[in-house]
Amino acid sequence: MNGAGMFFLTARPSLVHMTSPEQGDVTGWQFTLLERTKRGGTQALVAYWKGTEGALFVQAHAKRLVRGCALNLELERLRPHRSGDGLEGYITACSLAPERWPGYHVEPRIDPPHQPRPLAA
Repeated sequence: MNGAGMFFLTARPSLVHMTSPEQGDVTGWQFTLLERTKRGGTQALVAYWKGTEGALFVQAHAKRLVRGCALNLELERLRPHRSGDGLEGYITACSLAPERWPGYHVEPRIDPPHQPRPLAA
C-alpha cells in the first residue's frame, strides 16, 4: 500500500544496513515518526530511505532533522510494523514542511491607497 502525509520526527534519522533481494546489502536511513490522527491521537511509523537520495537529503538538512521536525512524505510498501505497534514503509519522496503554516483565518493586510499630498502654492 502507498501513502502520503505530514509526519513528525521523534528522533534524528539513523544510518542502518539493510538487505535487499535486488541490491544485496545496502545502507539507508531510518526515520522514526509520528502521524497525528483525525481523532486527536498519534500513529507510530518507522520509515526507511535507501540510496543516495536519502543520504543527500539527510546531509543537506542535518541541523533541522531533530525531534518534532515536520516532514511531507510519500511512502510505499506500508504495512504493520513487526512489533505490532504502528506501521513501517519505505520513503519515495521527502520534503521539509514549512516551519510555520499560514493561519486559516488571517485576513490579508490591505494598505490604504496612497493619498497624494497637496502641493504648496
